[in-house]
Amino acid sequence: MIKENDFYYLEIDDFETIINQLINAKEEYSEDIPPIETRYEGRLESILQQIQSKYFGIDLYPEIETKAAWLFYLLIKNHPLQNGNKRVAVIAYLVFLATNCDELYFDEVSINNELYEIATITAASLPIEQDEIISMLITKSKQYIFFRNE
Repeated sequence: MIKENDFYYLEIDDFETIINQLINAKEEYSEDIPPIETRYEGRLESILQQIQSKYFGIDLYPEIETKAAWLFYLLIKNHPLQNGNKRVAVIAYLVFLATNCDELYFDEVSINNELYEIATITAASLPIEQDEIISMLITKSKQYIFFRNE
């Protein structure tokens, strides 16, 4: 993780850890997740840069819930991995929020059902639905957050 402007951001090494943990848990899933080295070159790096983007020195996504929503959305829609993008997006989203928030409210049902359902909806969404999906993700992120680091 790297800290910049009061936020902790995931790095490639963090995704390697997430992917390796999902690989180790593969018996729970029907499809394997390939190692991070097989990712599509530059896509994951581009996603990580986008959520940190600034426009004339101002964060393009200033709130943690907006950054988390875009991270989740882009990991699914930009498809940086050969397989497992939705699973990786769910875990990366939770790690990102947990690292940047004092407290979160979510349980195993939220992770296994709600977030994976949102990931499936996101994957099936059309480009014209992007604003609606991002809005839904921001709302969901706000529900999970109790206190923010300030």
